[in-house]
Amino acid sequence: MSPSRLQSLRRAVPAVRAVARLLLASVGGYGLAVALAYALARGLPVARSEATVSASLAAILAMPVAAIWTYGTPRLGRAAGGILGLTAVLAAAAWMIGQPA
Repeated sequence: MSPSRLQSLRRAVPAVRAVARLLLASVGGYGLAVALAYALARGLPVARSEATVSASLAAILAMPVAAIWTYGTPRLGRAAGGILGLTAVLAAAAWMIGQPA
């Protein structure tokens, strides 16, 4: 590989990381918010309408928290693991709760 090609690749790496963080914050944050709302709406032991409103309010807070976590963590892998792992746990919990009676 030529030295000029290697230098251009080194300059492109920070831009790729920035785009990856942006996608993780937006798409991952949205997925986390949806999974949290779904799990809370299914799991809260209150009336269905109250559970839906409470879950939606909690989900509104989840997306900015995910974005702060994404940009506040020095390693992108740790941020992705945290957001995607929590999303998977919440989605699995909502699935295990099942359909409301």
